[in-house]
Amino acid sequence: MPSFVSLFSVLIALLATPVLVQASGFGINATRLIYPQEARSISVTLRNTLTTAPYLVQVGVSCAQSGHVTAPFLVTPPLFRLEPGSVNQVRIAMQGARLPADRESVFYFQASAIPASTAPTSGNQGGGVHGTAQFGVGNIIKLFYRPADLPSSSTAAQQDLQFSRAQGGLQVSNPSPYFVSFASISVGGKKLRLDTSEALMLMPFGSHTYPVTALRGPVKWQTINDEGGINAFSRELP
Repeated sequence: MPSFVSLFSVLIALLATPVLVQASGFGINATRLIYPQEARSISVTLRNTLTTAPYLVQVGVSCAQSGHVTAPFLVTPPLFRLEPGSVNQVRIAMQGARLPADRESVFYFQASAIPASTAPTSGNQGGGVHGTAQFGVGNIIKLFYRPADLPSSSTAAQQDLQFSRAQGGLQVSNPSPYFVSFASISVGGKKLRLDTSEALMLMPFGSHTYPVTALRGPVKWQTINDEGGINAFSRELP
């Protein structure tokens, strides 16, 4: 759908701030989505907390945060008007793709909104939404496709990370089939930098080495759970 890609491309170019879950009255009522394999579809709610201005909203799922590679999910409705002080629920349905059955896969739910005028401009008396030259708002959250019958649980995966000393820093390994997203991680009271996508989220059966010189004291880490809350753990470094 060329118009879908075009609008996302324009809005992403306009956005000068990092990825947000809420901005300027427009937001998503979730911080992440879990799509179980057995589900026929899942839903997510978008909100407009402004009291006077509506938004023209476009939604979709992509394979990357850039939004340029579409994912095997159908989102309905893909384009709608969100009135002031209202919410709208959209449905996400998988479209028969063959994804790995032994681990999670990650995608990105994207919602882009442009403030819309409530009345037609002079010389254009037609109905519908009339866009104005205002800043767009972009919201992106992760969507995790979760195959059925994966062993253990995502919570156990967050707790059972493995830590070891490695050349150049602390190696953190994820031996589970689940993605693990960090809110923070520290060694001996020193916070480690989470400034890359690889540092922020460990892939299933993956690992990452965090640059750090002093490897003494307990390792403390906080992870983001399925509901978007924070789980905290601590362990002595072997």
